[in-house]
Amino acid sequence: MSTASERDLAAGVEAAVRAVPGVSTVFQTGGSASKAVEAGGRLLGIRDRDAPLVRVEDTADGTRVEVAIGVRASAAATAHRVRAAIEGVLSRERRPAAGVRITVVHIDEHPPAAAVQRSARR
Repeated sequence: MSTASERDLAAGVEAAVRAVPGVSTVFQTGGSASKAVEAGGRLLGIRDRDAPLVRVEDTADGTRVEVAIGVRASAAATAHRVRAAIEGVLSRERRPAAGVRITVVHIDEHPPAAAVQRSARR
């Protein structure tokens, strides 16, 4: 992220994504090399430990957003809700969406404890 406004937008997008039902976590975006550089920067104090995990980039076409999520519900339905949440944030900020990339990197294998308890009572 190159500007403070992109960083603020990324933080807002990350908060909106975390609030989507079915999202269990948000992961660092990017390939293995960029994740290693990011982790090294955080350890050395060069990169803020609280920096958003969402990648936002302003381009000539509009704003591009990239997010990696873990889900505990239907991956497709959750991804659609995440896209809607991201587009809502971009719309409120009056930024046209040039692209939204959502990667589901983890699907929880076990249902939440409350669901297990409910099914055990039946």
